[in-house]
Amino acid sequence: MEDDTAEEHDEGYFASFTDLLVGILFVFIILLMVFASNFNKQTQQTREATEAITGMTESRNKVLEEIQRSLQESGVAVRVDLKQGILRLPESVLFDVGKYELNEGGVDALTKLAHVLNIYVPCLAKTKEPTVATEKTCDQMQLKSRDGLETLLIEGHTDHQGSDTGFDNWGLSARRAISVFQQITHAVPALDHGIVNMQDIPVLAVSGYEARRPVSTTDLKPNRRIDLRFIMRSPTPEDVERLQKKLGN
Repeated sequence: MEDDTAEEHDEGYFASFTDLLVGILFVFIILLMVFASNFNKQTQQTREATEAITGMTESRNKVLEEIQRSLQESGVAVRVDLKQGILRLPESVLFDVGKYELNEGGVDALTKLAHVLNIYVPCLAKTKEPTVATEKTCDQMQLKSRDGLETLLIEGHTDHQGSDTGFDNWGLSARRAISVFQQITHAVPALDHGIVNMQDIPVLAVSGYEARRPVSTTDLKPNRRIDLRFIMRSPTPEDVERLQKKLGN
């Protein structure tokens, strides 16, 4: 009789211990599922943000390539740096050495540039005066992003040599950028305040960098240039929401 009682006690203890282990295992599985869910959510958000950035970059590069193609067809020699998002005009196209006033060829080149920019830049930003031609062009390009441009920065760059204009290289680089801005907005006034970013701020701006950003350490000539840098904005929650809708989430 006593043996039976002891055996029943042992079995009850074992059953309680087993129930405890099952309970702990159940809690562990719940915690693991919560962790996995949070991890998957964070991974997806990271992937979506990356896709938003990639979409804006790909759209920018498409636009840059189209601008380059159009200018080359018009006889204007430009280079494109897709990695940096830059449209590059060498000094020889626009200015005489050491000068900030546009030469005759520079006026003609920038007039052509202005009309090309007015067609393609609205594909990356908002425009106050949309045209049927521009909308058709942008639609045909099938861009992943149509509102990613934050700033179109006109950058003046010089070499490390001096200038005989009365300005130092800081002044020369800044004045050259301003000269470009003035000419393209004179040729197409809509470029001044007619194209804006998501905050309704005009995208066009200027800066001068003197010789601080050389593209060559062995040849001074390439460093004397005007760069048009297409600066894209950071992804917003709205970008992620649009991506979620596309993914069916």
